[in-house]
Amino acid sequence: MTGEEIIEKVKAGLPDAIQDTALPQGDAVIFVAPDCLQKVAAFLKDDPSLNFDYLSDVTGVDYLLEEREPRFEAVYLLYSIDHSHSIRIRVGIEEENPSVPTVSELWKGALYPEQELFDMFGFHIEGHPKMERLIMPKDWVGHPLRKDYPLTTEAVTFSYNRDFKSELVKSKPPTR
Repeated sequence: MTGEEIIEKVKAGLPDAIQDTALPQGDAVIFVAPDCLQKVAAFLKDDPSLNFDYLSDVTGVDYLLEEREPRFEAVYLLYSIDHSHSIRIRVGIEEENPSVPTVSELWKGALYPEQELFDMFGFHIEGHPKMERLIMPKDWVGHPLRKDYPLTTEAVTFSYNRDFKSELVKSKPPTR
């Protein structure tokens, strides 16, 4: 199935659940609201002609510096092993109380990536069986992949190594 055929099939099956579609380089992309994610995901997995049986990735996006709403997005990449086609589901998430429902009941492979969405972006994953930090320490404050997360908490000055840098410029490269 081509990307266009996949999109038409999904739009015909769930006309009220799809907010928008796109076909960048022929790849199927659908945009859905968080409250429609589970319904759309189940349709994509259960429809025999689509059969998206493999969740290859779940990731988040922070559009803080972009002129767009909503600020956040959760992105799900699905693949059909039998049919060799793929689709991306993009779920817009509001800045205030960002949350999205789990798809781990459909694909167990979503468990860790959804925990990572919570840990790195602060997205609450509704219905997730273990909503806790995965990468950062349990007592960590903040979410490091948000664009407003501070990179450091102290001022860094580089004037102390100015002489060292000029010595490097004067030296010859090592010979082999």
